[in-house]
Amino acid sequence: MPLLTYTDAYLAAQCTDDREYRAGVDVDDIAAFAAKWRDKLVVLRTYIIACLECQGDADDLFAQKLKHYQREFDRVLVLAKSDTQDASGQPLSVFSVPLERG
Repeated sequence: MPLLTYTDAYLAAQCTDDREYRAGVDVDDIAAFAAKWRDKLVVLRTYIIACLECQGDADDLFAQKLKHYQREFDRVLVLAKSDTQDASGQPLSVFSVPLERG
């Protein structure tokens, strides 16, 4: 039984322990987020994994939900990064590569 709460009635049954665990590993690979952000990201990532694994057709309900939850994950990830500090106390960058002046 998953540890987190899944409120999407359509996907809740697809949110298994294994999918939740894999989602947690994915999120932890990004950064060490505060618990409130980590939980939100893990729930969204679990929904994404469930949709990817259950999708049958390119336009079925799983595909539609996948698009929605991917956008939501991206939005929450930006918020989580801006509210999370690195080891030196600086906010995590929303950029994936460092920018340098020449």
